[in-house]
Amino acid sequence: MHRTGIPRGLRRLAAAGIAATLALGLAACGDDKDDKGDKASGGSPAASAPAASAPDAAAYPVTITHKLGTTTIKSAPKRIVALGEGDQDAALALAAQLTGMVETTPPDGIAPWAASKLNGSKPELIVMGDNGAPIEKVLALKPDLILANTDYWVEQEYEKLSKIAPTTAFETGPSQDTWQQVTRQVGKALGKAAEADKLVAGLEGKIAAVGTTYPEIKGKSFALTNAQNAGTIAVLKDKADTSVKLLGGFGMTFPDTVANLPGAGFAAELSMERLDVLEVDVLLSNYNADASLQKAIEANPQFAGLKVVKRGSYIPLDSNDFWALRAPTPLAVEYVIDKVMPRISQAAKAPRG
Repeated sequence: MHRTGIPRGLRRLAAAGIAATLALGLAACGDDKDDKGDKASGGSPAASAPAASAPDAAAYPVTITHKLGTTTIKSAPKRIVALGEGDQDAALALAAQLTGMVETTPPDGIAPWAASKLNGSKPELIVMGDNGAPIEKVLALKPDLILANTDYWVEQEYEKLSKIAPTTAFETGPSQDTWQQVTRQVGKALGKAAEADKLVAGLEGKIAAVGTTYPEIKGKSFALTNAQNAGTIAVLKDKADTSVKLLGGFGMTFPDTVANLPGAGFAAELSMERLDVLEVDVLLSNYNADASLQKAIEANPQFAGLKVVKRGSYIPLDSNDFWALRAPTPLAVEYVIDKVMPRISQAAKAPRG
């Protein structure tokens, strides 16, 4: 995600909630008791971005309670800086104009689902460091509100950030709040609580409708993998992960053969001799934008010989596909619905030999 220090992909995995499984390349995105998905923009090129609107002055003062304490926002903010992808996507989905936001996907540092919501504005992009936001950069933006629920490092910098401007934080744990929680918190901070509730309800309805649009995916098993080298493949194995819950909300199933893999982490690293675990109905794989790595793994006889690969139920994901699945937001999941679910549908239809 960033140009120095930890490689872009690994640092972003950390920001998505990774802990001891960093080297596996799969994040632990936390429990999600009502994670049914989302759909607000970004995915469809035809989707029009709502005009940016200011916070409702009548809603203030607002007090937000979170794990690190309480944040009181005395008046409608005019210079909003978002330090988490979930925060900025929720704010953009609610038609807020941002002064600053974090750099995310290449080539320009703005995810496609967020770009269509900027309404021509150009927020300052903040490159997160090894331990969080550069305080001097945030200070220079002169914010009167800092949205940091999904900033993985907010706990380390909360005191400093709070001295700059009222700062929000997670309600459950670092990168563990559901997209619904984040959206409602951001909505309250922006004086748009009712709009946030409406957004959540609408997105949950769109998630539920996916199973009707693509009935062939119902009950189909899946596995989500990420590769860091040509000798092993990491597979997500946590049933509580937001990716698993998101795909489950579409009607798919997560197989016990994957969930019961040994180890305490959120992912298991498979040798090429253990790829039989990936014999599922639909296999989703990411290679961190490394074309040579993808080519090497796809050419490996043990991978190429998998039935799921041979029958065409294998889907290589690009970085945007992968991150939209890994970090659900009110914008990213619409991208999943528009861009990824049609491919999953085709993979699920592949005839078994």
